[in-house]
Amino acid sequence: MLGLAVRNTKKLVREKVKESNIRLGRLFTKREQAALLASYAPTYEKEEVFVLDPGAGTGILAAAAIEAIAKSSPAVRRIVLFAFETNGMFLPMLADNLERIRKKLFHDYKVRLVSIIRDENYVTAARPLEGAPMSGFDLVLSNPPRELRTVGTPEWKSAKKLCSGDTDLCYLFTVQAVRDLAEGGRAMLLLPVSFASSAYLEKIRRFTFTETAILALHLFLNRAEDARRLDDARKNMVICLEKTDKAPELIRISTSYGESAEATCVMHADYESILRRENMSLLLLKSEEEAKLLKVIEHFPATLSSLGLKMKTGLTLESRYKELLRDKPEKNTVPLIHPNSIQLGQIAFPHPGVKNQYLVAEVPSILQKNKNMLFIKRVPAKSEGKALFCGAYLASQLPRDRYISTHNKLNYIDYADGRMEQAKQGFQQLLSSSAYGALAPY
Repeated sequence: MLGLAVRNTKKLVREKVKESNIRLGRLFTKREQAALLASYAPTYEKEEVFVLDPGAGTGILAAAAIEAIAKSSPAVRRIVLFAFETNGMFLPMLADNLERIRKKLFHDYKVRLVSIIRDENYVTAARPLEGAPMSGFDLVLSNPPRELRTVGTPEWKSAKKLCSGDTDLCYLFTVQAVRDLAEGGRAMLLLPVSFASSAYLEKIRRFTFTETAILALHLFLNRAEDARRLDDARKNMVICLEKTDKAPELIRISTSYGESAEATCVMHADYESILRRENMSLLLLKSEEEAKLLKVIEHFPATLSSLGLKMKTGLTLESRYKELLRDKPEKNTVPLIHPNSIQLGQIAFPHPGVKNQYLVAEVPSILQKNKNMLFIKRVPAKSEGKALFCGAYLASQLPRDRYISTHNKLNYIDYADGRMEQAKQGFQQLLSSSAYGALAPY
């Protein structure tokens, strides 16, 4: 059934490329990825199962889900599929694919398929969904569209209490899918890796991981060209959720290379180690070695908090305060520490070649006391052999300045009272290590 949907979709892609030079391939879920999402479907011990595909396209994910249920759940005699799709180019093939699947499903498994195709926006569709079970769907599979929705648009309004500014449509799909799940129902989603830790998505993650528990994660890795480098995650990941208020003890984590779904590593990690409750971010482990390292770190005798330390984000966003930036010191300016100021584990200031190293001290909220700190810069793993660069800073480096400011792309650690002299070197060595940096959130 999945093969049928994929073959017909490829035919559509070839036709549109030939007719109108429209490239559609990137819009559809890859066959291997569809099979991977469907593999997380549970075994059902009931006769009727309700399935939702909120962005159905030509029916690739729906085909994978239907086939997985038919193979694993002999008790099921009827599958009701709700398929949402607004692209008129895909609708005829969606209907044709589902009709072919209906016939094959009954022929091979004696299971009846009822398909309800909705030509409307899934996120803004009136609730409750007409014809849908009041209790919600048993299964949701989604590779949601990636389009930014600005503040005030109808889709944005559907989750406005959870949004912090403009929000990608795929996350609005996620919120609505969680709402539409039945108690005990599962959702398998193909989402950007940035969902794991982006600050502006904290409210959406908090809602999602409060309403559901994470059962599994799958990461698609790039192959490291240099064996000394750590593999970094590609732009997408698969997350499997179950609507329940009871979280499992372990999360299953698997990885594969490229866009292949063939797992090269499967491991299990403690739930509370992967889900960071303070901001509901996810720690994405990529190997058994990282899992072992995490256990070591978790057994450290102290944490930043217990030592009176806190990680903070730099205060000055250049695009917001362009008129206050200066290349040279002037009257009423303060030093602005940049990511490029980190040199060989120390802070070099001023640093030749770095622009806008001074800030006019007109906005109190972006000024901070000049005190001992440890600065941290996050860099992509694909470009360096480690993910964190650290630089120790002493207030005595700029003795004439009572205040400084920090670039928004930097993080920093300090004591509330400014003490860092004894600890800064140790933290700098620890956080700068390749192994520790590998566990930095995406």
